[in-house]
Amino acid sequence: MPKQAKPATKTFDNQAYNTSVKDIAGLADYTVVFDCIVEYFDKLESSEGLKEHFDIRTEKTKTKVAWALNKTVLQFLSEEHKILIQSIFNSDMPIQDKKFAFLWHLCLNNRLIREITVNVFAKVYFSGRAQISQDDIIGYVRSIANKDDPSKPLWSDDTLYRVATKYLSLMTKFDFVTAGRIKSFNMIRPSTQAQTLFLYFAQLYTPDSSNILDSELLPASFLASEGLHERLKKLSLQGFFNMSFNGVALNVQLIHSHKDICNALYS
Repeated sequence: MPKQAKPATKTFDNQAYNTSVKDIAGLADYTVVFDCIVEYFDKLESSEGLKEHFDIRTEKTKTKVAWALNKTVLQFLSEEHKILIQSIFNSDMPIQDKKFAFLWHLCLNNRLIREITVNVFAKVYFSGRAQISQDDIIGYVRSIANKDDPSKPLWSDDTLYRVATKYLSLMTKFDFVTAGRIKSFNMIRPSTQAQTLFLYFAQLYTPDSSNILDSELLPASFLASEGLHERLKKLSLQGFFNMSFNGVALNVQLIHSHKDICNALYS
């Protein structure tokens, strides 16, 4: 009997903030992280030996990066989530599709990355602005730290700055923005396969809702809600999911399991 998927144990709004993006984004060759994910599953879910992959001079920095990977990358909400990530990074899908999938994985696991992506990065992108600056992100992260809440994170100004710069460094590695001091947006357009894959991540985020228009994760797909019905209608005809639209709710029912969707999309 296959393992039954465990329900997500976290309430997303109650996820503790952590700034592991500062360490994750510091790697020069980002495909190293993908290699670490593959090795994690090859070693029966062991994270021992991660540091051997890092071309980093100091042991202290290697340890911080390994901590960040364990905290944000090698975490899973459910058995379905774990199976999906394993199948993605063991597949031969194009590297750009893996970058989208990796971003969505981070959004599930890391509240700060998710909120910056949805509430700042995607918002600025869809506003029509040509560029995004670290100040856009610093202002948002500072608003989190200034909440009237005893559980608010205690972040220094240096931490705010490093979160912003490292987040934009991550987006540069994903080819979403240009390199250099001025961060201009590139055209962010997931392939048709990646668009379908996003629906499987969205289901993990809100397993009790099939209405994709209600998903708080939708901006992270970089698919505009305008015209989304027609776009998904064309994709649904390829047999990867079913959908219905009543003028208000755009409901998506997945056909393939999280284990099989990569083979179906990329074989």
